[in-house]
Amino acid sequence: MQEEEYRISLFKPTTQQALKNRNLIIQLFTVWAIAIFGFQILLKILEKPVPEDALIAFSAAWEKVKSGNADAADYVSAGQSMVQAMGKSTIKAHEYSALQDGVGWMLANVYPADELDDLQKDVHRLSALREQITSLRDEDYLEAKELIISKAAPALDIDQGTLLAQLLAIGLDGELMQISDENKSRIPDIMGLYMTHNRSVLTDTIFLGFPFHYFYTSVFLLLFFIGLCWFYCYKTDKLHARLNFLELEKID
Repeated sequence: MQEEEYRISLFKPTTQQALKNRNLIIQLFTVWAIAIFGFQILLKILEKPVPEDALIAFSAAWEKVKSGNADAADYVSAGQSMVQAMGKSTIKAHEYSALQDGVGWMLANVYPADELDDLQKDVHRLSALREQITSLRDEDYLEAKELIISKAAPALDIDQGTLLAQLLAIGLDGELMQISDENKSRIPDIMGLYMTHNRSVLTDTIFLGFPFHYFYTSVFLLLFFIGLCWFYCYKTDKLHARLNFLELEKID
């Protein structure tokens, strides 16, 4: 008795229908791969590092700070920029610590000298409360934070009702007038790392209210995949009709 062979291999099709189906799958997979990975390659080819405005302002002010020729506006500009960098979600602990020293140093250079000791005590008190509290809604903690905001934010020309003011109060820690030579030398590199972004026409162009690269990867590719699935089904049905390929339905 002759046994029928039912094993099916995508790479070794045994019938014309299987061969054409295999070729269609390869073609659609190639289109899908180009649409995804080709766009990523294009992004890498076109991208150029672009500094944020805050980094440009920081770089100009930092050069004057290092040379000892900085005025109050330079300390304010550098301090504001570092506070913005402290808000980056991916920043590492040792980099955050370096920026804390930098912000405290900038603040100390523009804050009234006769009131600096009181501000330092407030900073120490907030740091101590941060270690003790079990909830960020603790009244003593919130009161201490708002006190520092009311004192420190105006000195760095930061609006007290902004997120930047919250970051400033949370970021101040340790001795305001002290900054290690190591942290001082690392701060420019840290700022450059977190305040520079790779951009191109693909990221700057707005399409339907979204940056084009975001729309392409989040919306278009999803619709494109659905379209490929529909096209596969359509071509498969046409192929079956042309080859008189019939599927046997089981009737109960």
